[in-house]
Amino acid sequence: MIREAASGRPQIRGLLPALLCALLALSPSLAAEPAASSGRLSSRLPAAVADAQRLVEKLRGVPFGGTVSSAVLSEKELPRILERRLGEDLPVPFERYTASLVALGLVAPEPDLKRRMLQLYSRQVAGFYDPDEKKFFVIPERTDEAVRAASGLGASAEGLLEDALLTHELTHALQDRRLDLVPRMKRLRENSDAALALQAFLEGEATVVMMEAILARLPAEARALTSADQLLASMAQLAAGGLEGAEGVPEYFVKELLFPYTSGTAWVASRRARGGWSAIDAAYDQVPATTAEILDPGRDARGRSLLPFGALPSSEDLPRRARVLYADRLGAFTLRSLLEAAGASEAGPLAAAWEDDRILFYEMPGRTASSVGFAWRIRLASATRARALASVLGPFYEAVAPGAAVVRADGDLVRVDRRPAPLSPRGGASALPAGTRRAEPR
Repeated sequence: MIREAASGRPQIRGLLPALLCALLALSPSLAAEPAASSGRLSSRLPAAVADAQRLVEKLRGVPFGGTVSSAVLSEKELPRILERRLGEDLPVPFERYTASLVALGLVAPEPDLKRRMLQLYSRQVAGFYDPDEKKFFVIPERTDEAVRAASGLGASAEGLLEDALLTHELTHALQDRRLDLVPRMKRLRENSDAALALQAFLEGEATVVMMEAILARLPAEARALTSADQLLASMAQLAAGGLEGAEGVPEYFVKELLFPYTSGTAWVASRRARGGWSAIDAAYDQVPATTAEILDPGRDARGRSLLPFGALPSSEDLPRRARVLYADRLGAFTLRSLLEAAGASEAGPLAAAWEDDRILFYEMPGRTASSVGFAWRIRLASATRARALASVLGPFYEAVAPGAAVVRADGDLVRVDRRPAPLSPRGGASALPAGTRRAEPR
């Protein structure tokens, strides 16, 4: 639901040296190759970017139609930029946004969370393409640090690291020229599911291009022993270990940050295996609109059953005097994450039955800043799956907020209504709306 902390997802700096280590383990002869780079990247940035553009054009078979601007960004400027980007990306202020995730049950209340989140994002950025400014930025302190981390991997590790960063981010520049990303992302402000699916497509393509660039640097004998599938498997295994600097950050945010790289790369690799780069080019005419498509590359998005208009949550579903914070579509990835948090034994299959959802988050006047409620409607592939989902969410919300939630299945729909945290003078639970009943496990 946090789509990006910078305009254009940051390269996962922590994974690159580890990925190179796995690559060198697969192809030890690579260590004998001379380094391709000469001197600090920041001192020869325009020429390095131009070289990377030509490599991306060759690998993708798509011309840029012009040069990509570049600039050096000091590390000390990064936190300020990330904080501003984070504020621009979210539909409400950060504290209200995290309160909505707490109400949903995705994260637990954490003190000083914004600082921790910015610290996590900051530690992942060595360079990024900014579609607002149409420019690639490199942070020399971070690239130097990454080079030092890779120095023990062999003579060519520095050149590989540079190729990986530049080809990944320059692919984003090419994507922006094809899709015009800024207005496209703004149109998805109330559809975090589609925004995350788009990010997965973008990161997946950029990562596959990056892998191809790395493979192109291998000697012929080593290249014959190494494949993109092996690199993909290595990256997935490394990502499963989490991210550097994620201590104190809720697991959901880490999963969300990694999802575009892991699942998105698997989606692009699967589609490309069936139809080559032309199949990826065709996807530009209809980019993935749901994380359900990313999680299941064979899923036909056109057959999805949307929520009927009369089932969409509205102000009539909220308590009197409630103030709407924002609306959203959460999607299969977020539903699966919630089911995992709830301890569901079939989180994957249940999330795979997702067809559509819509949620309204709201607050009540006079409540604390952390008090948020919601009305959520979810459509599943069958009434059986809807009952199964309700049987998980009902006890889950009763456990985390006794008496505050109503969960019920109605055919293939699941309706979830959760009131804001109760604030009676004695700290007791507030009453449910008249005529409702507490959810019972089915």
